[in-house]
Amino acid sequence: MILQIVMDQFSGLLLDLPLSIKTQRLVIRPVMPGDGKEIFAAIEKTRETLGKWLPWVHKVRSWEDTEKTAREFYAGFILREKLNFALFHKGHYVGSCGINGLNWDVPSAHIGYWCRASAQGKGFCREGAAALTLYAFQVLGLKRLTILCDDRNHKSAAIPEALGYELETRALGLLANEGAGDLTLSRRYVRFSSKGLEDWNATWC
Repeated sequence: MILQIVMDQFSGLLLDLPLSIKTQRLVIRPVMPGDGKEIFAAIEKTRETLGKWLPWVHKVRSWEDTEKTAREFYAGFILREKLNFALFHKGHYVGSCGINGLNWDVPSAHIGYWCRASAQGKGFCREGAAALTLYAFQVLGLKRLTILCDDRNHKSAAIPEALGYELETRALGLLANEGAGDLTLSRRYVRFSSKGLEDWNATWC
């Protein structure tokens, strides 16, 4: 019994995960030490639109902030606690997509994403989210995957809708609201498998 408990605690940690995912247009790999400057430059170019939906953006004031986060993300990947990936198109960083809130007891998680201003409207977040949905179910073995977004963020909501996620609920307080005032109305979309999902020729190694 004790051995089983220990094994359950380390079930995620012992997974040998592919480090690179490739799709039709993207190379997707874990955020790593050294990525901070490139990520910060993308945030600076996209700060106004990102800050409207992602409160953490307001705390990012220098490339040292994003470098610190990049190292924390890489540590989280090694520990299988959170899996944050950088998206590259033709060698250029275009955004990030992550599998966070991992609960290996279910097992479940949620996907988040953002794209730099110059790459928006080209479907990169949709392609990245599709690849990570496949990765979550087929590699991680998850049984439940969600995507949350502000109810007013129609562009973000269009991604899970396009990927066959079902709207599970619209409710107050699903997402943190760091500003003063009422709770934010948000949406939570859910998938329980990758069945029927367009694969974008996704492969991993």
